[in-house]
Amino acid sequence: MNLCILRGLVAGEPRIVELASGQTALSFDVRVQVDGPSAPSVPVEWTGAASRMPKVVANAPIAVVGTVARRFYRAGGAIQTRVYVAPQRIVVRQPRRQKKAISDALDAAALELGPAA
Repeated sequence: MNLCILRGLVAGEPRIVELASGQTALSFDVRVQVDGPSAPSVPVEWTGAASRMPKVVANAPIAVVGTVARRFYRAGGAIQTRVYVAPQRIVVRQPRRQKKAISDALDAAALELGPAA
């Protein structure tokens, strides 16, 4: 199972790029709160039609449900890799909808896992 659930704040300004395929790529980081002084940021990359692009803004509360993905690319003559979350669902602000998206994802994962042994 490949499931990633993030809930936190959008860290910095989102980046938007038009791809050669005609699709739009939106990338941003989610700063998640964990115990301790530092709050790690997790990269998220959404790709799709510009008309369906989520409205992500800096410092907004956000929930992301998706999968962990890895992309390989060549830079400076060497192969590089980038790990990021590929979202299936993004909810900006709206705490009730965030909780529902997370609850639905956890319920689906529990069904996939089946009963505990």
